[in-house]
Amino acid sequence: MKEHEEGYSMPLSAPTYTAPPFEAMEEGKILLMVYRADKKAVAWEVPEPLKPYGDGTMLAWIGDMRQPSHSVGLYHECLTGIKVRYGDKVGWYINYIWVDHDMALTFEREIYGWPAHLCETTALRFHGSQVLGDCTRYGETLMRMSMNVTSLPPKGRTKPLEDEIAKMSGGTWLQIRKFPAPARGVKPIKEVLEIPPTDFKLHETWSGSMTLELGKSGMYPNLHALEPKEILGCYLIRASWIVPYPTVLWTNREGGGGAKGRKR
Repeated sequence: MKEHEEGYSMPLSAPTYTAPPFEAMEEGKILLMVYRADKKAVAWEVPEPLKPYGDGTMLAWIGDMRQPSHSVGLYHECLTGIKVRYGDKVGWYINYIWVDHDMALTFEREIYGWPAHLCETTALRFHGSQVLGDCTRYGETLMRMSMNVTSLPPKGRTKPLEDEIAKMSGGTWLQIRKFPAPARGVKPIKEVLEIPPTDFKLHETWSGSMTLELGKSGMYPNLHALEPKEILGCYLIRASWIVPYPTVLWTNREGGGGAKGRKR
């Protein structure tokens, strides 16, 4: 195989996904909570050179997503994110994320540094105005969200929920991508990436009361310490956006791009 014949991703003769941009499509539905957790537990999760921002501010979501090229159909995705700062940029750092198939897992880890692990397929469940979401990995429950929709239909609202959601959870994504060293004594490659979603549109929005439970797990020993102390906003959304190529803001590689080796 000549180099120009290689696929964008591995396996090079049968690539798992194509190049960005990726379109998160409006068929997906997401349970979303923005909240404050214990500041010390949150700070421990944030790797250098990122810094915590917003007094322990976090978000959590459980959703059923559609995002070609790696997922033409719906796939299950669950995550927690922390509000962080890098220099003058403020955004969200994903510290845990789970998906239910390997195509989503590989694209998230390899391109964007999102630390994806596998979970079971447990689609959102609807009963009247109640919505339930779970994240289960090999029989162990890691996340559970329960929402009861109480907001008025769109035509009855005095204030648009879209503005509230954008204020709570909008903005860029700031991520650490780390490649382990392939040999003993060699420094791993570490980067700070910015992933600014574009063309974000909310197609359906609801608010209401919600609970979030984070499981106690030997695999993720700090996860349960990130449970909500104060809930800021709870939503069920149907949205679409574009995930572009990431931008390297910092790298520890000699001769690399961005602000090489400089912590802000």
